[in-house]
Amino acid sequence: MVIFIRGVVFIIMLATTFCAFFKKDGNAESGPTIVELSRAQKNNLDRIEKYLDEIISLRAKFLQVSSTGEISKGTFWLKKPGFLRFQYDPPSQILIIGDGTFLSYIDHEIEEIRHMFLSSTPLGFLANKKVRLKEDLVVSKVENSLAAIRYTFRKKSEPRSGAITLVFSDKPLKIRKWVVIDAKGIETKVTLSNLETGVEVEDTNFEIPRKYFVKDRAE
Repeated sequence: MVIFIRGVVFIIMLATTFCAFFKKDGNAESGPTIVELSRAQKNNLDRIEKYLDEIISLRAKFLQVSSTGEISKGTFWLKKPGFLRFQYDPPSQILIIGDGTFLSYIDHEIEEIRHMFLSSTPLGFLANKKVRLKEDLVVSKVENSLAAIRYTFRKKSEPRSGAITLVFSDKPLKIRKWVVIDAKGIETKVTLSNLETGVEVEDTNFEIPRKYFVKDRAE
């Protein structure tokens, strides 16, 4: 049961953050909704968009920590356009796959699978063929230091709803972490390590195991 709960934290983060981004009654953190960027901050945002846009494939270890106290870790793969995979380390039996259209949450322990549209998740933009941060999002907070660049984004159509913060190291620019806050105010931090870009990733990594196809299970 503990393993199930820890795995579910991530999918809850994905689903309810979507609600926080798009529900009119979202109860995410208060604070400034839009900030006026300086020229340097605009330049950094341009660099970030270009950096994310140029990533074709990626592999990294991740550590996921929720404000509820749940901790999980595993390996993350990205392959554009549209493919994501979060493989949780044993003894967890959780697997999350984005196949270009859907994001599928798989719990091997209880043989359960759930789906949502990849485009409805706050991380869906990372897998887009073309990353366009400035078209759909607004910046609500910027925190730059010698160690990190942090931009907090909100949905342009509803800037007072939920937020996602992307954290980068600089020189060279590299994504290190994302932080999301869902409709209930639960914060989930995902920190990346051993990050590699331009890696070979087989398409089979993003295939749903056959036993989860309804037709196969009925036979």
